[in-house]
Amino acid sequence: LIPPGAGTHRRACTLPVTEVDLIGFARRIILRGVIAGTVMFLVGCATVDNPDPFEGMNRKVMSFNDGADRLVLKPLARGYVKITSEPVRRSVSNFYDNFAYPITVLNQFLQGKVSLGFRDLGRFVVNTTLGVLGFFDVATKFGLEQHDEDFGQTLAVWGFDSGAYFVVPLWGPATTRSGVGDIASFYTHPVQFIEDEYVRYGLFIGWAIQTRASLLDAEELITGDRYLFIRDAFLQRREFLVNDGVIEEDPFLDDFE
Repeated sequence: LIPPGAGTHRRACTLPVTEVDLIGFARRIILRGVIAGTVMFLVGCATVDNPDPFEGMNRKVMSFNDGADRLVLKPLARGYVKITSEPVRRSVSNFYDNFAYPITVLNQFLQGKVSLGFRDLGRFVVNTTLGVLGFFDVATKFGLEQHDEDFGQTLAVWGFDSGAYFVVPLWGPATTRSGVGDIASFYTHPVQFIEDEYVRYGLFIGWAIQTRASLLDAEELITGDRYLFIRDAFLQRREFLVNDGVIEEDPFLDDFE
């Protein structure tokens, strides 16, 4: 037997679910519109003569990042260097490079570099197996050299402009194009497929410390205005990667003359 009013109650319960679905759908549409609008704004603000239209804001964010680095990451990196030998750090660096290498493989194919894509796939397989999860770079000895491709470079190949330069809090330098690429890399990184969150966080923290340790010596090369030096170095490296080693005219060369 169906209790009186049961049919009415069932219909009443379906309405809020529908409303929630519509609201969720509307929010997703609005969020995508805001993201797309923000990206278009950042791209539009940058020009060939001035890729850094937000310099004032960027300097403040960089100052914040430097403060956080001095308090947390840099001391950890120095401690890591102190308690480990150079061969150990090189092996750890090899592991993280190999762990993220499927992103390079994927982007080689997305850029239409099919031959390089298969070579990089072979490099990943060799180092993952014979190189013991990538701790040892065996593939280079077999003639499978390392490449560095990401979604930002793929977007460049697809015709997207670099956009504005900006400094991301607790992350660092980026352009609109490389920033969007970083987001894509984050969600496609192999670490995302590890279910244990403690393992994921541990791998990320280890990568951050290893990466920061590798930059300790490079800091000694910084001269003059720290902000301008890092900005110019970052943009030159992005140009180097996008053009596969061909550097065009430096838009900020006059800043150091």
